[in-house]
Amino acid sequence: MEKDASEKIVASVSVDFGGKDARIEKLSVGEDGKSAIRILAWKKGGSQAEPLVLSEEQLIELLHKASHAGVLSQDFIGRLKEKIEI
Repeated sequence: MEKDASEKIVASVSVDFGGKDARIEKLSVGEDGKSAIRILAWKKGGSQAEPLVLSEEQLIELLHKASHAGVLSQDFIGRLKEKIEI
């Protein structure tokens, strides 16, 4: 997604995974205010984003915190649950 001048962070959550921060942000994008999700990672003290590599447990923790912080909507959680139920 290209950076838009009207892009605004609405909510965010970060988790420290042993010297590496993982962050999920909910963005309001464009003039119509549509929501988008951005996922970032960087080493402590660094300013450049890098690939996000997480274990399943770390991913679950990040998603859990994001849902409680309002970054991910309850609608998102419901749709995800529908997709992964067997």
